[in-house]
Amino acid sequence: MPSRPLVTDDSAPGGGRRAREGRHTMTATTCEGCVCRSAVGAVAGSRLLVASNVAHTLAGVKRLARSAGLTVRDSRPGYVEVEGRAVPDLIDALALELTSVELAEARALVLCGDEETGTAPGDSHDRATELVGRALRAPTLAQLGARAAYGDVGRLLADEAAHFYSVYQPIVRLSDGGVAGHEALLRASGPEGPVMPEAMFTAAARAGWMHVLDRVGRTTALHGAAGWLGDDWLFVNFVPTTIYRPEVCLRTTERAALDAELRLDQIVFEITESEEVRDVDHLARLFDYYRSRGCRVALDDLGSGFSSLNMMIRLEPDVVKIDRETVQQLPGRTASAVVTAIVDIARAAGTIVLAEGVETAEQADAARELGVELAQGWHFGRPVTRTARAAELAAARPAFDAAPSGAARQWSLEVDPAVAVAASR
Repeated sequence: MPSRPLVTDDSAPGGGRRAREGRHTMTATTCEGCVCRSAVGAVAGSRLLVASNVAHTLAGVKRLARSAGLTVRDSRPGYVEVEGRAVPDLIDALALELTSVELAEARALVLCGDEETGTAPGDSHDRATELVGRALRAPTLAQLGARAAYGDVGRLLADEAAHFYSVYQPIVRLSDGGVAGHEALLRASGPEGPVMPEAMFTAAARAGWMHVLDRVGRTTALHGAAGWLGDDWLFVNFVPTTIYRPEVCLRTTERAALDAELRLDQIVFEITESEEVRDVDHLARLFDYYRSRGCRVALDDLGSGFSSLNMMIRLEPDVVKIDRETVQQLPGRTASAVVTAIVDIARAAGTIVLAEGVETAEQADAARELGVELAQGWHFGRPVTRTARAAELAAARPAFDAAPSGAARQWSLEVDPAVAVAASR
């Protein structure tokens, strides 16, 4: 099935070397057991091991534990063992008492009350090795506290098919107003109704669940586009730090495209400039991988800082999106100058320019006159549900407890998937 071009003029930027067509063979396997597969971890219990290189952090742990009536053991330098039924309450207290830097540095491992630490004489080598491995995978105190605080979001991730869906905002050609594509935006519905996206992503970032949420966002966007996308392009957001090795971590994404019967040349993977990029080389490898599979790549929020122009020059994306703050200042002099500079650089690289956040006809006209090819925003249409997912979500809600139960609280403290699976047998 041939794909109609995103820009109607074949001579427009991107119309040549980016006209990738056809289907591509995709790997159908998944990375089961990896960090992106589940937010569930090791079974919560009544013993807590806290390891830190900072003496005053451990002193604070001991002080709070003793004030809560917990048993404290600190026979070995560098870590403290705490035992008692009030361990979950201690985790909450530590989140309030310690500084953010202390919480981010200290590691915490939760054990069941009858589990040995592997330090007593006579412990088997296998048992000690198992516990060391679990300790190496343990979250920070900050993450452990966040998992307790955001247990409601964690429970949504535990049943992603029932609670997550995508809405789609149209992307139009400024030349003729025709729809060229859609951006997928992740949404969730809990027992009390819709979950605010900002709260959802904040919770995932703080609790160490971003790998799960990002994978859910990519696959949900693709599954939700099945049956109606046609030949339009689909913009899918991703966080580069959640992808360790693209040929492995993106298998589930490719499988979702295959299941939805979408061509890879329809998909535009988009990184938001607001996501801090510490390793540009890693991002460049991700872009290269996406392109090798036939996909396109986009940079978001261009114009919000000098670094964004450097990223554009370094990465040569297929599409760049001018940030809404700049677009909404059009046709102002400064905003017009910024847009003109981006368009000039994009034309030299063969990159398509998209203006986001367009809310008025005046902004759309100004962007078109400055050479911008594509646009999205409330002027053209708000994000909408394009599938029957809303009805499915409503039907699933009665089975989801609104109030956190004791079991749900224990779940929120889990840190190790392998141990959770073993404990359920």
